[in-house]
Amino acid sequence: MSLHIFLLCLVQGISEFLPVSSSAHLLLLSDLFRYPTTSLEWEVALHFGTLAAVILYFYKDLWSMTRAVFFGIVNLNAPSSDIHYLKASHLVLATIPAVIIGYFVKKTGGVMYSPHFIGIMSIIFGLLLYFVDKFSKHSEDNVTSLKAVGIGLMQALAFIPGVSRSGSCITAARAFGLNRVEATKFAFLLSIPTVMGAVILTTYDAIKENIPLDFMALGPAVLLTAVIGLCVIHGILTFLQRHSFGIFTIYRVILGATLLLCL
Repeated sequence: MSLHIFLLCLVQGISEFLPVSSSAHLLLLSDLFRYPTTSLEWEVALHFGTLAAVILYFYKDLWSMTRAVFFGIVNLNAPSSDIHYLKASHLVLATIPAVIIGYFVKKTGGVMYSPHFIGIMSIIFGLLLYFVDKFSKHSEDNVTSLKAVGIGLMQALAFIPGVSRSGSCITAARAFGLNRVEATKFAFLLSIPTVMGAVILTTYDAIKENIPLDFMALGPAVLLTAVIGLCVIHGILTFLQRHSFGIFTIYRVILGATLLLCL
C-alpha cells in the first residue's frame, strides 16, 4: 500500500464520522500534497470501508430495524409503537432529501470549490454546531417524522465541501432536542443509505468507464478504512458522554483560518 493510499484511508476513516467534513479533507489532501484526484476504484474502496465500519458497529440496531420492517410488511400493519420500525422509517425519510438533491448535483457536475471556500464553510458550520449544541434544550431521545425530514435537509448541505455530513446532521438533531450521543448515533445510522448510494454510484461509474476493480488490491484499503472507522465511531460516542462538540469547533475554525490565510 502506497503512502498516498494509506493517507486516504486514514483521512476517510477519521473524517467521515467526525463533524469536520471528509470530502473537504480528501480534496485538501490532494491539493496540499499534490496528489492526483482520487480515482474511482479507490473511491469505491474508501466508501465501502466506512460503510462496513458503521454497519459492523450498529449491527444489533440494524438487525432489530430489519426484523421490525419485515414483520410490519408481512403483517400488512405498520407497528407504529415499535421503536425499531419507527427508527427505520425515520432514516428513510431523512435520506430522501439527499437523494433528490444529490441527483441534481450529480447532473450539474458537482459543486465547485476552492481552499478559501472550504475554509469559510468550515468556520461557519463549525460555529453553528457549537452554538446549537451549547443552547440546545435536551427534550427527548427519539426522532419524529418531521424532525427526520429536517435532519435530512441539513444532511443534503454536505454536498458543499467543508460543511460535513455528520456535522450538519448532528447540528439539526441537537436543534431538535436530541442529546449529543443520540444525535450522533442517528447521524451515523443515516450515513448507511447515503454511503451505500455513493458506493453503488461510484461502482457504476467505474464499470461504465471500464475501470477494473481489483478487489485483491482494494481489499487492504477497505479493511484499514473500516478498522479506523470503527475506532473513531466508538471513540466519539464515548467522548460525547462527558464532553461537548467544542473541540471540533476549535479545530474547524483553526483549519478554516489556516486555509484563508495560507492558501
